[in-house]
Amino acid sequence: MSPHLRMPGRIRWRLRHGKGAPSVWLLASFEGEETQLELINGLFLKWKYYEDHPLRIYALVTTFEEAEDYLVEISNQACQVGMEGRLREYLVRI
Repeated sequence: MSPHLRMPGRIRWRLRHGKGAPSVWLLASFEGEETQLELINGLFLKWKYYEDHPLRIYALVTTFEEAEDYLVEISNQACQVGMEGRLREYLVRI
């Protein structure tokens, strides 16, 4: 979770209850599917689609640029331990 987030408890509540959170970006993937990680704005979670397709959220950050930086950092860490291209598997292990 980004240290720049204000009121993280409230943001988590809003995300859990499908209210959306336009001030955050999520690094997430769909539960139970072999998909890549995605960067999604918290506002999109208000869509009905996400009720039927739950997400596994790996990180909450405040800006898209911060989300990109976080993704690059995770990629580099995964490469260092020999898990190139398997970021979801790496995130589950740490």
